[in-house]
Amino acid sequence: MDSRVFWLAVAAFVGAIEGGLIAGILPLISADLEVSLGQAGLLVLFYSLAYAFGPPLLALLLGGVGRRRILAWSEFALAMCALAIVLMPWFEGLVLVRTVLAVAAGTYTGTAMATAAMIAPPGQRGRYMQVISMGQAIASLAGVPLGALLAANLGWRFEYAALAIMASLAALALYVRLPRGMPGDTMTIGERLRVLRNPGIGTALLSTLVFMIGSAPLMVYISALLTAAHVGYEALPLVLLAGGVGAIACSATAGRMSDRFGSKRTASIAGVAVIAVMAIFVLLPHVPGDLSLPALMLTVGAQGFVVRTYSIAVASHMAQIAPTAVPVAISLNMSAFQIGMAIAAALGGAVLDGLGAMTLPLIGAPLVALSLVIWRRVPRGDGEGRP
Repeated sequence: MDSRVFWLAVAAFVGAIEGGLIAGILPLISADLEVSLGQAGLLVLFYSLAYAFGPPLLALLLGGVGRRRILAWSEFALAMCALAIVLMPWFEGLVLVRTVLAVAAGTYTGTAMATAAMIAPPGQRGRYMQVISMGQAIASLAGVPLGALLAANLGWRFEYAALAIMASLAALALYVRLPRGMPGDTMTIGERLRVLRNPGIGTALLSTLVFMIGSAPLMVYISALLTAAHVGYEALPLVLLAGGVGAIACSATAGRMSDRFGSKRTASIAGVAVIAVMAIFVLLPHVPGDLSLPALMLTVGAQGFVVRTYSIAVASHMAQIAPTAVPVAISLNMSAFQIGMAIAAALGGAVLDGLGAMTLPLIGAPLVALSLVIWRRVPRGDGEGRP
């Protein structure tokens, strides 16, 4: 396997810690800056919107800048934003800085995933993209639970100081270790928009959008689900660890599943499994007290597996149905993913403050089912059998 993909995964590890940790530390930020938990969800809302729209616009400005420089400097920008968050005393300023951080993180992730897909030999896109996901999954397994533990004991700002240091080191490693000569994306805005003419791209993007609106609130407001399941906040690191185990299991298998069984079929099966996990969430408040934590950990672990499997399969399928415009197709899918996350954060925050945490899976499951109906209309990729 091309060694470049492993260096891409190393830096993805750092960004994934920040993205995965925010849901766990929202209660700490809420208490520290004196806003409600639903209002603290604005940190996710604006982050997701910036992640969706910022990187594609920035790609136009960067033009033909080499991928090595884009990857290294976007990681360094993430480090600087993390440092600014440590020093920010106001909630509004925190929202602004994390919004800028989203552009840096999205630029890095989109460039890294597209680079992995483009350098992969025929028939191995899923495996190469899986390596990037493995870096993110290791962050979920080790970095996020450890970060939650440190944040609970040393404060959430300490965690961002540590992230600033790690991201700076990752940026240096990328700049030094990645080879020169990886050309940047030179597609014009017209060429990018023409990708939307591809039959199936628009349908796939709509499916991703609806899927995220339905499934993401359970990830964003996981701390509220702990309370509803009669589990104390002090158990959050263990719950996040369970999610990381699920993510690792997924990253070890999802790419190969997509390559072997077809990305469209893999995404469909994963989507059905997401609905099943949501149904289990609804039952958690009724589990006997001594079994509440193990039941929640198993459920969150399953959620980490099936949601990530869906995401990897969809990204792989986007590369298959738009083989001549892989970076743009993946970027558009990431944008749909993040717009859905933004809507989920806003909708989920309103539902959480008004109706309670266990309403989230009841509203989300029908939306995920609708996304699967839409997904059925997406055409097969090259070499895939009929679903």
